[in-house]
Amino acid sequence: MQNDQNLIIQIQHSNNKDAAFTELVKRHQQKMYYQIKRMVNEHADADDISQQVWIKVWNKLDGFKMESEFSTWLFRVAYNETINFLKKQKRDLNHNQSEAFLDYENASSSSNGPKSTQIQIALEQAIKQLPEKQQFVFMLRYYEELNYEKIAKITGTTIGGAKANFHQALKKMEEILKNT
Repeated sequence: MQNDQNLIIQIQHSNNKDAAFTELVKRHQQKMYYQIKRMVNEHADADDISQQVWIKVWNKLDGFKMESEFSTWLFRVAYNETINFLKKQKRDLNHNQSEAFLDYENASSSSNGPKSTQIQIALEQAIKQLPEKQQFVFMLRYYEELNYEKIAKITGTTIGGAKANFHQALKKMEEILKNT
């Protein structure tokens, strides 16, 4: 099994790029998709952004210099595409958040569901109330269990900045969850 670097070299220096690119997609698609989905919530939006990311990666892969891991670069592209999408959808986002809050209230008022579902809903709602960068840093650290160095590379900040964003997110979420 080839590693990512060998696949990228094959893509950059071969006429048969499709097989190597398909292998990269297979390896990284699911993780990238779920990271995007956590930011946008809707499957269709996450799917569209994911496709845009892979198109951008395909178009820019020839210039990838392998100064970082492919997965770090991929997450950076996904982060940028997601932030661009969220900026374009900012007006609709406020509307969607109020609908999501109503869904949360309806779900939490029902005593039929398991307690863990209510906790997960509360956690997701708290994450959605964070600023975009803090959301992304929190999700990379909490869900993907990435270290601060890798998070800093993905988000284009310093290690200290990544730590600060994560800890600020934790404090805000703690406050949000206390008030629910």
